[in-house]
Amino acid sequence: MGAIRTQSPKAQAVDARGIRIIAKSVYRELRNSGHSRSDIVAFTNAVLELVTTELRDAQEAAE
Repeated sequence: MGAIRTQSPKAQAVDARGIRIIAKSVYRELRNSGHSRSDIVAFTNAVLELVTTELRDAQEAAE
């Protein structure tokens, strides 16, 4: 697996804030483009599936 990143609490807060801003921007863009809440849930599920697959593949490669 990748290297473990350690950050100061302040850097973690900035990263968390940045992630929230990106999520809010994507959500707004989807809603402004006419997508329904169920479309957004489907999008979110697709992203989670991609992350889950990547984590599983990385774990299997490490074993």
